[in-house]
Amino acid sequence: MALMLAKPDFYLNSARQGLSVFATSVLPSLFPFYFCSLLLTYCGAVGAISRMGQKGVKLLFNTPKESAYALFLSMLCGYPVGASTISELYDAGLINTDDARAMCAFCSTSGPVFMIGTLGGAIFHNQGVGWIILLSHYLGAIINGLIFRRKRIATQPQTFFVKADVDNIMSNAISKATINMLYVGGYIVICDMLADTLSLVGATDIIAKFGNIATPLKAMLFGAIEMTKGAIECANLKDVRLACALCTAIISLGGLSVTLQNYTYLSKCNVKLHQILTRKLAQCAISFAIAYLFSFCL
Repeated sequence: MALMLAKPDFYLNSARQGLSVFATSVLPSLFPFYFCSLLLTYCGAVGAISRMGQKGVKLLFNTPKESAYALFLSMLCGYPVGASTISELYDAGLINTDDARAMCAFCSTSGPVFMIGTLGGAIFHNQGVGWIILLSHYLGAIINGLIFRRKRIATQPQTFFVKADVDNIMSNAISKATINMLYVGGYIVICDMLADTLSLVGATDIIAKFGNIATPLKAMLFGAIEMTKGAIECANLKDVRLACALCTAIISLGGLSVTLQNYTYLSKCNVKLHQILTRKLAQCAISFAIAYLFSFCL
């Protein structure tokens, strides 16, 4: 607060930049998918998609068939749709807290539009990098789900998902998608301002003194707060393999921004913050290793 009062112009510009990133990159790529995911949920697609994937999620993760639906939407739409879908299923009585805890290990992913379009196309200017990030990120999520697999047999809750009235489907989907996008945008702006504060107080100048490792350190620092800023720093690395692997790790971690977005929803399922962080850190490490191996194809 003191820094904001001392440097109001700096933070106004920082907030504008955060809003610009949200409005030009995140909102166009996420809102349509999020809206459609809510339409699918309200129209009763949970059952159909869940039945198609129930054997796979039962075998791999020992979770209810509805986790296949959450995984599908997470991979299709990106952050934080996986977490919000888990919350929707919990509210509907289709999963319990143990299920939610297991599901957040593999239903927390970025979306293909962001990874291939924004990262591969706009940031790295290399579609191959985008595809490696996508494949490594998704494989990392699956392996992470295996690591945090439910040990005990999952039991189905006795309540059932109730579809919304047809007349209210569109309005409910629009209103909920809009509110959730405001959550996402708010976290992005706040975390962007926090990342800029590091530059203001001289943290980046200190990192610059570390020579050859300065750029990856800066990428990790920014990525730990807001993943897009970290990804942009990764693109400045001369070693494309390290850049690809490090960017994948940052996207898999999600940074403080994504963690807070996920916690907004998962806390309603009684999933603790430290449980979310443990799973995201594991996914980060796994995805980094996979991406580094795949990057030899570049």
